[in-house]
Amino acid sequence: MKILRNLLLILATIFIFEITFTKDVNASDACTKTGDVLDVVTDWCETQPDEYEVVIYKLYLCTSSPTIPTTTSAVDLTSGGCEQIFDNSSGATAAVTQGSELDLTGTYTRPPNGIYTHGYAMMDNTFGITASIEFAGNMTGETGGTGVYCGTVAGSGTSGTETETTNTSVCSSSPVTAGKFVETLADFGGEVEGVFSGTASVSNINGTSAAITGILVDTSGQLASSDSDVDKLEGLVTFADSVTFTDAVTEVTMSFNVGSGMGLVVGGAGTLNMGSGPFQAIIETN
Repeated sequence: MKILRNLLLILATIFIFEITFTKDVNASDACTKTGDVLDVVTDWCETQPDEYEVVIYKLYLCTSSPTIPTTTSAVDLTSGGCEQIFDNSSGATAAVTQGSELDLTGTYTRPPNGIYTHGYAMMDNTFGITASIEFAGNMTGETGGTGVYCGTVAGSGTSGTETETTNTSVCSSSPVTAGKFVETLADFGGEVEGVFSGTASVSNINGTSAAITGILVDTSGQLASSDSDVDKLEGLVTFADSVTFTDAVTEVTMSFNVGSGMGLVVGGAGTLNMGSGPFQAIIETN
């Protein structure tokens, strides 16, 4: 389960730039529910958190695919004709809810007119999740409690090669006031349990040509070789539809689709893990 879950985290760690709103990346993985009440989770599924927090440093639009980091070199943005459209060297924290517009604090730059086929993002490898959920039956919290109401716990944890977060949730017979749980991604997980994987890729998103590759990098921007090397996260996106800038474009807005922004997993101990899941950042031009 850890391998599968960490592969899904790729979608929670980079941006999928789309001109128009699209369906959830993994719609078939959505938690089933009646109204606002979720069915009891027995394995894993994805649902919408109350709030999703990410930290963004730099965003680029590219006319072709840049050369991504290796263990000996950082990303070569010039190779992809990349233009920086956002910068905040200290990191801009975005705490967003479903469909909300994103107004990051930082420097924005309009790219030159052209057709952009790829995007590149530089982000922190931490994600804040806040959620309070009602289930159709009793669930058990990782930090304690049993009942139909569960919520995230104010705290933090790391999902890595040898570790998983085990302190994310609390449950009760009465509504739970959620705290913000901050999850650090230190490994994507791979085919071999316990072996570090610094990259992960997904293609054919929503049945389109869209694809994404996530890269965990060290302090030099090079591909990390172990959990302890990981400093930040970078992501390359291949757009399903290119983003075109012309003289007629006067405004660019970005909003979030976090409908599947939280993953719910029931582990071997039968407790509910509440962690980060896939999100989409949607760019619209007018």
